[in-house]
Amino acid sequence: MTGSRTQPGTHVAEHAPCWGELDFAVADDRWKTEKDLVAICAPNLYVCGGCPYRAECIQQVLPAKSNFDGICGGRIWLNGTIIHALPEAQSSELLAPVIRKSCGTAAGSRAHRRAVEQQCPRCELFARFMPDPADEAEQLELPDIS
Repeated sequence: MTGSRTQPGTHVAEHAPCWGELDFAVADDRWKTEKDLVAICAPNLYVCGGCPYRAECIQQVLPAKSNFDGICGGRIWLNGTIIHALPEAQSSELLAPVIRKSCGTAAGSRAHRRAVEQQCPRCELFARFMPDPADEAEQLELPDIS
């Protein structure tokens, strides 16, 4: 599913360098496979490198809940799951954790990851011992543009 990033007044970061760019929220008819999506998005991901709106972008688009496909917050998303990320992308840019009954367990930590949110304090211990899919997402190197 794709989202719109071109409707004036609805994006918290209308001054972000990606504002209005079609290769950030990629229409479904422009790609068929994950490889196609990455081929469209990867050349533009560098724009998020120094962007001060990465966290706000994620809060506005809610990529996990909307099954977003494209670039959001320094990451490439496919069906709301991070498949590539900038090396400097921080987990603190993700949504704040929702406290669940399962918090303080491995299942609680997995629930935070599925929701693409930060780990709550009770789940941080489990997060340290379980591999994070976002950490395993391919890290893209930025081209040297200097």
